[in-house]
Parts: sequence; structure tokens; C-alpha cells
Amino acid sequence: MSAINQPCNALPRNPPRRRGMCPGVLAPMEVGDGLLVRVRVPAGVLPAASAKRIAELGRRYGNGLVDLSHRGNLQLRGVAAADMAALIAELRALGYVSEDAESEAVRNVLTSPTAGLDGTAVLDVRPNALALDARLAADRDLHRLPPKFGWLIDGGGQAPLFDSSTDVRFDAVDGPLFRVGLGGTFEGAAVLGHCRPDDLVELAAALALAFLELRQTLAEPPRRMAGLVKALGVEVLRERVSGLLSCPYPSHAAHGPLPSPAGQGREIPPPQTSSPPLRSSRANQRFALTRQADLRSAESGGGSGWGQTPPTRHFLGRQPSWPPVSWLGVAFPFGRLDVDRLEALAALTHEIRITPWRALLLAAPQDGAAEKATALGGILDHHDIRLKLTACSGVTGCDVGTTDTHADGLAIAARAAGLLEAVRMVHVSGCAKGCAHPGAADVTLTAREGVYDVALNAAPGGAPWRSGLTPSEAVTAVASLSEADLSVEELSCVR
Repeated sequence: MSAINQPCNALPRNPPRRRGMCPGVLAPMEVGDGLLVRVRVPAGVLPAASAKRIAELGRRYGNGLVDLSHRGNLQLRGVAAADMAALIAELRALGYVSEDAESEAVRNVLTSPTAGLDGTAVLDVRPNALALDARLAADRDLHRLPPKFGWLIDGGGQAPLFDSSTDVRFDAVDGPLFRVGLGGTFEGAAVLGHCRPDDLVELAAALALAFLELRQTLAEPPRRMAGLVKALGVEVLRERVSGLLSCPYPSHAAHGPLPSPAGQGREIPPPQTSSPPLRSSRANQRFALTRQADLRSAESGGGSGWGQTPPTRHFLGRQPSWPPVSWLGVAFPFGRLDVDRLEALAALTHEIRITPWRALLLAAPQDGAAEKATALGGILDHHDIRLKLTACSGVTGCDVGTTDTHADGLAIAARAAGLLEAVRMVHVSGCAKGCAHPGAADVTLTAREGVYDVALNAAPGGAPWRSGLTPSEAVTAVASLSEADLSVEELSCVR
């Protein structure tokens, strides 16, 4: 019997812990339902034929579940250790296995998923992303980077990556140039300067080497760029790479405001919804998220404080809404689907794009693809309240979790629609570690020993409003907030 089919109380539980690594094909991670295998897809571009083959491998060697990660990767679940050699050989034949675990671990390049599909973007960044991915894999001097050190290349357009946090980011601006930021989101990162597209890879390598050298000068070497910038400032890094910057660092006083993210302010058509949203008839707009949830640390990967994605980012459904359609955006609750759905979606297109919003884009989809994706359980509407939910894998997929976080989250969607319409996020966490979202949310349920502590405007493990609730009691408690029609100030005072 696989771990996923065993009774919850039959599974051994471990205390929450920081693993300090990211899984891969050559370095799978032991979790509650077997080995978790993360497949890094260069530039997030997955040919349909490869997607079908990966689905077959997940069915043969795993438990059939597939997760979409917030760094734009595919994850196969439930793989047995005895099957890893065969799985590696199959994935290597597809081109998704690095030479060794060290080269695999540093290939963390997040790329605009709409690159080459979105006519409002400044630049098609796929060549830049593929070149950086190849350099990271081949340059052994860069394999000393910490395993979670990340890169971001954003071409802009109607689905930009401005709120994704990373260590080094390249945001396309008119020119075209890349605005280079260190440690954070577009607004939060320290601005290094600008570079030409042709210089991106060399600048990235130079910044990586400078980071590795400078971190060793500190008593406690930081593992992320934000920590180094906080300790030493940005100027010391700028001096190391000044020859690769295309223009001097822009002064706000002399040159006015910095360029906005690519695509910001451009004409973007409103999205067309292709599936009926799961929503309440009563719009309770009096809830709002406290500022805490927008302050996620660059150390943890960052985010905007929304669930899977804010409704203002237009990528779900048919885009654009008139023919010819460039892509069809399809999300699934918690970024979880199975091999059958992946295989069926691949049959509707020639190419799939993997997004950091735990959704897929079907490039140039076939006629009728929207209806078929909806029948598969896909979400095509940005305003679907299930996108306000965030949850880890819980007891069925983690050796720490003690509750079925996905089932409990969907129960909240069924009973607290009014609340979910108004807030940015309800987070159901299997433990106090908060893997799915370490920051604050409007409502956070933190599991421990099979029960939940429910906190308001807090991170996992925060001071509870209600504690020791069974899953059904916790759902009822959250539903009561939906019925209370409280203001933000009143919500913060709820006892």
C-alpha cells in the first residue's frame, strides 16, 4: 500500500525541520508519500510530447500526482527509491537531467511564462533564460552557490513577475535593457543598474562569483543575496561588475523615477472568463489583508500575499479573448493535478508553459480546449475563490503534516465563499513551518497533532484566535468570519 493510501494515523510523523535544500531528479527529497522528484524545465517551456512522456513516467514510477511549484517546475510524487535509476534514465533521455546533482541544484532560473506569446511584452526572454540555465549547469565555479539561490528573467507584458522575489532579477525595460535588481521583488530589490540583453549571462556569472567571494568576508556568510546587500550594501557589488553595466546607476534626482516593470501601463485587454467562477452571491468587500502579508522575506522566495495569484494578473482563460488565442491559462487548486490531467492537457496543444502561479499555459490551444480544460477540473477565471487558498501537501504528502490540508481548504471554499471573495489569502498549513507561505495571511490555520490553531492576520504558528480545533470545527470557525461582515479593524480585534 502506498503512503498516500494509508490511514493518516498510520503514517509516522516528524517534527518540523528546515531541510536547506531543493529537490531535483538527482537529489530527490523523502517526503510523506515517497520521494519527491522536481523536474527543472528550462525557461518553463515544456513540449507537449515531453509532457505526455513525463505523465507516463509519473504513472509508472510515482503515485500519479503532479505538483506545480512556485518556481515554475514540475514535481512527481510518490516515487520509490528502487525506481529512481529507471526514472533518471528516462528523464535523461528527454533532456531533463543535469550532469550531476551540483549542476542541477543551481539551475534555478524563473522565466516569464508568456515569453514569445505575449505581444505586449518588451522582450522575448527565452534565449536569455536558456543561455543562463546552460551557463549555470556548465560552469563549475558557480556550483558553489547555495542550493536555493535563484534568478529571474522577466520580459514583462500582461503577466509580469514583478512580485516574485529572488536573489538576482533581470526585468526588461524599454531599450530594450534589463533593469538589474538584487534580493527581492521588483519594488523591493536593490537596484544595481541596467545591462544589455547580450551581457546578461556574463553579468549573472560575475555577480555569482562576487557573491561567493564577498560572503566569505563575513563572520556568518549569508546564503541569499538580500543578506549580503544588507550587510555590505549594493555599491561593493556594483564596483565588481561595473564593466558589464550598460549605463551608470540612475539617480532619481537627476533622471526621474526608475523605469516601471515591462508592460506596466500598456494597454491590456480585460480577461475573458471561460468557466463559471466558484463564488458567493454576496460580495463582502469589507475584509482586507493587513500590510504584513505583503512583506514576505526575500529569504523565503517572496510573493505578493495573494493565494496562487492576484486577480489583476491576466493569464488565465483565453488570452487574448479574441482570435487568434495565444494561450489558454489553466490553474488547479493548490497547484495539484494528476498524470491523467497533465496528459489530457498536453493533447490540447503543442507546448505547455509552466508558471510560478502553479498554473499551466497551453500555447495556441486547439478549438474547444477551454471547455475540455474546465471538464478536467481546471480553473480558467482569475476571480475563482479557490485561488485565494494556499496549502501545503498535508498529511497525504508530508511526514510532518497531521491534517488533510487540501480537503480542509476546499471545505472552507464551500462554506466561506464571502470571506474568500474579499480577502487575499486563507492559508491552511500542515505545520508551523509554513512551507506553502511562510508570511502572514488574512486567516491562517496551523495544524498540530491533528488539530488546528486559527490565527487572524498572522503567519503560521502565530498567536491563535481559536486553538485546538478539529478540522470540521476549524472550517466552521472560518465560516463564521464569513458571516460576521466585519471591517478590517473589527477583524483585528476579534477575540
